[in-house]
Amino acid sequence: MVSKLFRECLMDVYIAEHGGEAAFEVMLSHAEDDEQRYIFGTLLQAETEGKALMRPLISRLGLPLLDPGNTRAETAAAVAAFKELPWRERFVLLGESVRTTYLPRYEELATLVSADEDAQAAKIAQFMGDHERALLALAHNVVAGVADPAAPVAAILHFPLMHPM
Repeated sequence: MVSKLFRECLMDVYIAEHGGEAAFEVMLSHAEDDEQRYIFGTLLQAETEGKALMRPLISRLGLPLLDPGNTRAETAAAVAAFKELPWRERFVLLGESVRTTYLPRYEELATLVSADEDAQAAKIAQFMGDHERALLALAHNVVAGVADPAAPVAAILHFPLMHPM
């Protein structure tokens, strides 16, 4: 049986995926070209898949499948100003946010459960840390001007988008 701390952290991560999905929808709606649409679409796909991967576990643990707050609307409003920033600056801020706010919580999730306690929970916890590290790598890649900056995220997707080459 997983701990109360694991359940709380899992819900924090799940709600963060709701927020990420809303944020990347807003950013995608302001994309200026095919490359930007691909990058934001890949980020959106990652958040959608993250939520989908967690849902069976969340349901089994009797946790709410719906965002209990207003995360989507609040996040969408908060990131609306991103469209005014230069392209690379958006990813400087995204990378900093992931590194300081989200990644520590996502990585904590894997420390709160073992495969002996719950194999499915441990597998999902490990994946969610990998997921967030891939988002951070994408942000660093955009800032550094790396070709195909979305590759780290696309590599972990079950249903990746076609790259517009």
